[in-house]
Amino acid sequence: MNYRVPALMMTLMLAAAPASAFTPERAGLLVDAIRANDCAMHGDEAGAALGPLGLEPVEVQAFVDTLYGAGLVTLSEDMATLRLAPMLCEAEAEASMAMIVEAFAAQEPSIEPWLPEFTPARGAELIAAIRAEDCTLSDARAQEMLPGLGFTPIETRDIVAVLVDGEMAGVNDDGSELVLADATCDSTPEADAEALAALIDSWAERHPTPEVVIEQGVTE
Repeated sequence: MNYRVPALMMTLMLAAAPASAFTPERAGLLVDAIRANDCAMHGDEAGAALGPLGLEPVEVQAFVDTLYGAGLVTLSEDMATLRLAPMLCEAEAEASMAMIVEAFAAQEPSIEPWLPEFTPARGAELIAAIRAEDCTLSDARAQEMLPGLGFTPIETRDIVAVLVDGEMAGVNDDGSELVLADATCDSTPEADAEALAALIDSWAERHPTPEVVIEQGVTE
């Protein structure tokens, strides 16, 4: 069974550097980073902690799904903090990797690729809301404003992922603010919807599914 759980915040999904495969070793990088942070990571901390590790957004989401499905991580009620289960938090390196490998093995042979599921019009509504905030949206302001507009954390995460991928917006250095690109800030809802439609339609072509490796890698 595939489990999909909300990402921490926009920063967790936007750590960026290409990777060739989903492996337990790479999932171990995520686990080690969280363990080094007292076994919990808030979205505000994710950018600085995960960016240097070179984990691609789709990898992070797949790892969180896999570990969550195995009961190795939990999410806070506000979906802002990811926490290691006590057994994984306290495990030594070898035992920790064994748990991760077991979690991977329990998954289906392939990890279903993520595809945007929001409509271009809905994405344009989020852009309009950000535009009304002088084209900049902080994490704190997002938590205050977006629920009242009907945006769920998952929907917001997905729209933000496409905006940043398509260079219609960017995240500041500490991952605390989403800033519309100048062209997007000066655009119109109609043009926003057209641009988003093109990005959504071409997503699968621009993001081919990477190889999924379940076995633990061989070390030399």
